[in-house]
Amino acid sequence: MKIAVIDQHPVLRSGMRIFLRDHFQNLTMIQTSCMQTFGKCDEQHTFDIIIIGMTEEADGIDNVALKRIMSAYPQSSFVVYAGKLQHDLANSLLDEGVSGYLLKTNHPDELVTCIKTVINGDKYLCKEVQSTANVYSA
Repeated sequence: MKIAVIDQHPVLRSGMRIFLRDHFQNLTMIQTSCMQTFGKCDEQHTFDIIIIGMTEEADGIDNVALKRIMSAYPQSSFVVYAGKLQHDLANSLLDEGVSGYLLKTNHPDELVTCIKTVINGDKYLCKEVQSTANVYSA
């Protein structure tokens, strides 16, 4: 499995790599600090999942950059790993083609569940958002 992680925090990216290697065999990960940097990656790479981290300070996501990456990697599934709960953003991201949304405060095993769900072609929405949305479920 090939995963790209986009998050400004290098410790989070490194910890995620170590954690996910314990749960997925043959894992290859590419890490970068922002969506603009990720755009400079070799577009010959293919990814099963692209995880995009959002900080607690962020009130939204760079939709232009997200759409550019989604069109450059149409075979990839996208997961947003958010620093704070934003119900409306979570639902709009799923409507725009993101496959999963969870919080950085969720248990690490929920990240594994999210990845497995998304790899199987289903949508994943953390319980905190599910409580207000009936459209998507884990």
